[in-house]
Amino acid sequence: MRRLLALARTAPVRVGLFADVHHAERVYGDRYCSDSAAKLAACVRCLQAATVDLLVCLGDLIDTGPNPGAEAAYVRAMARIVAGFPGACCWVLGNHDLQALGKAEFLRLCGAAHPAYYSFDVRGVHFVVLDGNCHADGSDFHAGDFSWDDAWVAAAQLDWLAADLAQAAGRPAVIFCHENLDHRLWQGAPDPHLARNAAQVRQVLAGAGNVAAVVQAHYHPGMATRQDGIPYLGLRAMVVGPGLENNAFGVLEVDPGGAVALAGYGQQGDWTPCRGRVVCPSGHPAARATWRASQRAG
Repeated sequence: MRRLLALARTAPVRVGLFADVHHAERVYGDRYCSDSAAKLAACVRCLQAATVDLLVCLGDLIDTGPNPGAEAAYVRAMARIVAGFPGACCWVLGNHDLQALGKAEFLRLCGAAHPAYYSFDVRGVHFVVLDGNCHADGSDFHAGDFSWDDAWVAAAQLDWLAADLAQAAGRPAVIFCHENLDHRLWQGAPDPHLARNAAQVRQVLAGAGNVAAVVQAHYHPGMATRQDGIPYLGLRAMVVGPGLENNAFGVLEVDPGGAVALAGYGQQGDWTPCRGRVVCPSGHPAARATWRASQRAG
């Protein structure tokens, strides 16, 4: 019995992840927004079968609608699907979520009880939700009053982050943010998917000494890199491509020692420290069976 209790205390925390759902009644480019409701429903079923501890939506739950009322309805529809999961869901804000809505209104429509940025612990692992949807002066993005490629983590939030991670010393921390916080170039300049002050954020993360991983979205192909010894994992967008065969989501496992691994489903790649990324359905056997069944149904 003592051994079983010890195993329970040290069991990895399993987090179901999905990103860039972009639900709306439209299709443009490679974004099949009108297929996203079915994709999200399949995702929630698979993650429930995978016995994850919680869900995290990494932002851009919705896309553009004809008016604010339509976008509010999109949020409510997606929140109803996620409510089929028996555990908690953490909502990370994305830029598209704020095209017609404010932050408080969006979170209220999701049924969230948390603010735009906050932290919490699960079985010895510290989780931090960041909000990269601010102007350079720290004011909030609100109802489309912004440019998607001019996003900042506010100075007050950076101060809070440094203090929060200091208080979590000795526990592995996982950071969630829609906007990207790693460093990479596009056409010789910082990639526009990066928060404009990502370097300042990375300085705080590297200085904390306990950050096990940063999980982000926004850049639809997905990516993975390691900087300052920290893995930066970008999820592939759920909205890309038609039909359930182009679904994408994953399960992040974090153990109390700080080891992390990402099991991908559909078009989402796996990631482990030694093997890097591969694209294949994987993860918990029950979830794989549900995934195969969803493909037959689709």
